[in-house]
Amino acid sequence: MNWGTKIFLTLAVFMLCIVGAGVYMVSHDSDSLEEDDYYEQGLNYDQAYDKKQNVLTMKESPTVEIRKDTLYIHFVSKENKGKLVFRKPSDNRLDKELPFQTTSNLYTLPISTFDKGMWNLYIDWKSMGKDFLFEEHILF
Repeated sequence: MNWGTKIFLTLAVFMLCIVGAGVYMVSHDSDSLEEDDYYEQGLNYDQAYDKKQNVLTMKESPTVEIRKDTLYIHFVSKENKGKLVFRKPSDNRLDKELPFQTTSNLYTLPISTFDKGMWNLYIDWKSMGKDFLFEEHILF
């Protein structure tokens, strides 16, 4: 085998590797954002910002704590209604959205069914006629 044939075979193998890598990357689409509705949330950012500002100006910041297998959320006000959104940054298929309503300052949630690791907790609620949004990173 002469040197021309070796160069040709080397280039052919290299091109096959490049084409194979391209096919693999296209067929295994992993361009996943943390949130599916990322662009829609960007359009509604002003509303979320206003809710976060209400938490600060009205001093309605809840306290979140974990004891054993239970999540405790201590609200400032007694009447609260909204939703808890749990987002797992490493796997968005585990995300959960749970409605809640309280008549006291304390809301409890068993978390034994949640996967261990880092979670982003978003508390979106209404109290005293105002909307609030609170974010916290928690570790189970």
